[in-house]
Amino acid sequence: MLELSQFFAVVNALALPVLGLWALLSTKLSVGDALRRAERRFLIALVIISLVTLRTVMRLDEVWLIHTLTLAFMVLGVFTVPSREGALAIRPVA
Repeated sequence: MLELSQFFAVVNALALPVLGLWALLSTKLSVGDALRRAERRFLIALVIISLVTLRTVMRLDEVWLIHTLTLAFMVLGVFTVPSREGALAIRPVA
């Protein structure tokens, strides 16, 4: 049976990347007022992931690489993943 400490280790390794991916994709797929809320959630998730990554690297936990890659993915994903906002621009009729 899975012990409580093992359960928290699995959640620690899987929940943070899922949170980061969710925050990034919600920012890229939202439009209008939902985009503003998604941007706030993204910034909060980015701060949380940054602090957890810092703690993980300082303690030399086993999941430091997963947390560091999650943080890098979020930072680089903002610039590389295209958003819907530009795709929904209205073209003038000529």
